[in-house]
Amino acid sequence: MRDQSSTQPQYQRVHRLTPLLRLWSIILALIAAFALNVNMAALRDIFAFITGEHRGEALRDTALALAGFIAVCAVVWLVSGLWWRRMGYRLGAEELSLRRGLLSVQLRTARYDRTQAVDVVEPVIARLFRLAAVRVETAGGQSSAIEIAYLKKSDAEALRDDILARVHGAPISHTETPAEEPALVPEIPIARSLIAAALRTSTLFLVGFLILVVVTRLPLSTALPILVGAIPNAWNVLDSSWRYTARTDGEVLNITYGLADRRRQSIRLDRIHAVQITQPFLWRPLGWYEVRVSVAGYGASASGKASGSTRILPVGTLAQARQFLPADAAPTYASPARAKWVSPLDYRQQTVALIGDYVIVRNGRLNRRVKAIHASHIQELTYRRGPISQALGLATVDLDLVQGPVRMAARNLTLADATALLARLRSRQLPGLKPPR
Repeated sequence: MRDQSSTQPQYQRVHRLTPLLRLWSIILALIAAFALNVNMAALRDIFAFITGEHRGEALRDTALALAGFIAVCAVVWLVSGLWWRRMGYRLGAEELSLRRGLLSVQLRTARYDRTQAVDVVEPVIARLFRLAAVRVETAGGQSSAIEIAYLKKSDAEALRDDILARVHGAPISHTETPAEEPALVPEIPIARSLIAAALRTSTLFLVGFLILVVVTRLPLSTALPILVGAIPNAWNVLDSSWRYTARTDGEVLNITYGLADRRRQSIRLDRIHAVQITQPFLWRPLGWYEVRVSVAGYGASASGKASGSTRILPVGTLAQARQFLPADAAPTYASPARAKWVSPLDYRQQTVALIGDYVIVRNGRLNRRVKAIHASHIQELTYRRGPISQALGLATVDLDLVQGPVRMAARNLTLADATALLARLRSRQLPGLKPPR
């Protein structure tokens, strides 16, 4: 029989700096510690040498320390080379393979037909060397992503295009550069990103808390846990909107963003299940909106920074936000006046609209939200009545969706409206099934 392994393409190596870049934080800490200690000793020895206190022997300890540091760097480079030679990736006919490991070999694969997104990620340390990683998201749990790191940026872009071509079954060609579609969202101005981040509630809370710490001299042990929780949230808003652009390429939405870690992220349009447009209260005078999505097989793991962002418009105009809204219509059902006893702030804004196969839910008085989903993407329906709702003759219909940032519910409807809505949504056509008679 013919050896099929001989027909497989060879594993391609990643960049030689990859092992070191993966350990860059540890290496940087060691260099900083060495530089601090040696510099203090060197300054004392140089002063002694100039004053003739110890003559030429004064620099001996510094020279030995420097030689020892160079020797350690050489050993690290040689050991990392052994690790590097065992790392590689391969594009097969049906799947992508990634191999790594020196003592314990690990082989991971991702089928093209299960791939949800292919992103190019440029961490801040890799950008210094003009390197990037290719991250492939597949349908699965939080450990379903494969990251090929690191490659030259041009090679990473080419590899991303190759993988996407195989995912969509298109011929691979590097000789022709297709014309890009007009941008859905041109690059967001930096000033807008800064102002939008400053006007978020989390940022204002952080500033107010810092002022409180300074004024009251709050102990660091008390302030530190709150700061650790608040700073990443405020940073994420700024990072996800920094030089953000969005455009479509066939059936793929490409977004580019990032301040420290630059990212080119792709999301398959057919995997976007639900869309949410939000206008924070402090953004109203400026007319700015935010758009987030829930993506099947991707949104479940997108809560972490490594898996990319579900915020497909960090801060934009109403016209830009409406490009991502599949439909809109006047309300079909709305909360009655007696709903003010369970939802006093926004009972007038709680509405549900049915237009074609889409469900549009509105709610929120301070932070206004519009959410939309195709009825076939609703996973389950839940009819819910609490003690107070039973006394007021109200009911809520929860729409269970794929895991992600968008959550939908038709809140505080009359019993007749909730029953009618539930009946209409139960008759929806599910994927792969014939409509009920």
